[in-house]
Amino acid sequence: MTECNSDILFNYYPKRQLSVDFAGGNLTSDAGLLLVRQADETLSLTKGLASCIADWRNPFFITHTLTDQVRQRVYQICAGYEDADDCDYFRRDPLFKTLCDRLPEKDADLASQPTMSRLENRVSKEDLARLRKYFVDQFIASYTEPPEELILDVDGWADPTHGCQQMTFFHGFYDQYMYYPVQINEAQSGCPLVVHLRPGNSHAGKGIRGILAWLIWRLRQTWPSVRITLRADSGFSLPELMKICERLKIHYVFGIAGNNVLKRKVDYLLDCARLQYHQTGCKARLFDDVYYCAGSWAEPRRVIMKAEWLEKGENARFLVTNRLEEAQELYDQIYVQRAEACENRIKEFKLGLKGDRLSCHDFEANQFRLILFQAAYWLMLSIRKAAAGTPLERAQVSRIREQLIKVAAQVKETVRRVWIHLASSFRWQDLFNLINTRLAMPRFSKG
Repeated sequence: MTECNSDILFNYYPKRQLSVDFAGGNLTSDAGLLLVRQADETLSLTKGLASCIADWRNPFFITHTLTDQVRQRVYQICAGYEDADDCDYFRRDPLFKTLCDRLPEKDADLASQPTMSRLENRVSKEDLARLRKYFVDQFIASYTEPPEELILDVDGWADPTHGCQQMTFFHGFYDQYMYYPVQINEAQSGCPLVVHLRPGNSHAGKGIRGILAWLIWRLRQTWPSVRITLRADSGFSLPELMKICERLKIHYVFGIAGNNVLKRKVDYLLDCARLQYHQTGCKARLFDDVYYCAGSWAEPRRVIMKAEWLEKGENARFLVTNRLEEAQELYDQIYVQRAEACENRIKEFKLGLKGDRLSCHDFEANQFRLILFQAAYWLMLSIRKAAAGTPLERAQVSRIREQLIKVAAQVKETVRRVWIHLASSFRWQDLFNLINTRLAMPRFSKG
C-alpha cells in the first residue's frame, strides 16, 4: 500500500481517498484586509496614531517601527483576532506582511506577541492624550464644510475584569468586578470620538465633565457657529453636566429618573392615557412638559413627560432638556434615536470587534487597547460608508468581516509585483471592486 503523508484523512468522499494537509504555501484567509488598508491609506489613521507615540527604543536596533506595530494590531482586530497572542500566528502571514509594506517572502516577519505587549505597556499618559486628540482632529478634517449641527451621544458600558488588574473594582449595580468605559459618539456617522476607560466603581457620569468641556472647546475652535446637542440616559443627568452644557451654550437631552414629585405631575396624564387605552383598545401615548427644580438644581429646568398605557399597565418616562421643540417631537425624533446611534454602536463595538477585551494588567495599557479597537472600528465604518447603495450599506461589522474580509487568496512575490490571487468562487467580487474603487477616490472621507 502506498504510504500517505497527509495530515488529515476523511472517509466520506466516494470518488477517491480524500486527503488534507496544511502545505498549501503562501495562502491567506483574510484577503479582504486589502480594503481595510485602502481605508487606512485614505484616512491616514494608523500612521497618524503611531506618530502620537513617543518611541523609547534605541533607533539603531529597531526592527519593527511603531507604524508597523499599530497597523499589524489594528488590522488583526478588524479580521477578528483581538488578542496580542494572535501576533505569533500572523507575523508570517504573507498578506499581513504586505499590508505592513513588507515583501511576503523576502522581508523579515512582523512583531511577535512579546514585542506587541511591550508596546501596549510602554504607552504613557501623554501619548494617550495625543492619541485622543488625533481622533478628534481627524473627525474635524473629514468635513469640507462646517456642519450646521452635531449630535453627540454619551453612554457607558460594563466590562468584566478577571484577576488583579489595576483599577478593577466591584460595581454593585452590575454585581461584578469590572471596568466602566464611556464613549462619546457622533450620531450621524456613528464614529466614537472619545473612548475613555474608568475604574470599575465609577458612577455613570463620573469623569465626563472635563472630557466633554475639552471636546466642545476643540469642536468650537474650528466651527464656532456649529449647534451641538448632547444626548444621554438618566445616569448622566447630573447637575454639573447640565450646568456645563448651559455654560458652553450647547443643547442637552437627558433621561431623568422619576421621583415622587414627577410622578405626581404625570398622574393626570397617565389617567388620560388609561382612559384612551380602554376606549380604543390600543396603546396610548401622551406627552406634556413642566418646569421642575430638583433639590440639587440651582434653577428650574424643562422636563418632558411621556405617559404610556399598555396592556401590562402604565409606563412613564421623563427627560430634562433645554431644547424648545414640542414634547413628543423631542422624545420621538431626538431622544429615542440614540438607541440606534449610540447603544447599538456600542454593542457593535463590543460584539463585532471584541472591544471589551481589556486583559492587560496595567490600566493605561488597557486604555491604549481601547484606542486600538476605536481605530479598527473607524476603518470598518469607512468600509460600510463605501458600501452605500449595496446590500452591505447597513451591515454590522461582523457581517462585513464574514463576507468581505474572510476571503481566501494566494500570495505570490515576483521581481516586479506582489500578486494576490483571490478565490475564483468569491461571491462578492463586484462589491469588493466597487468598495475598493470608492475608498481609493480622492477625499473619500471628506464630508
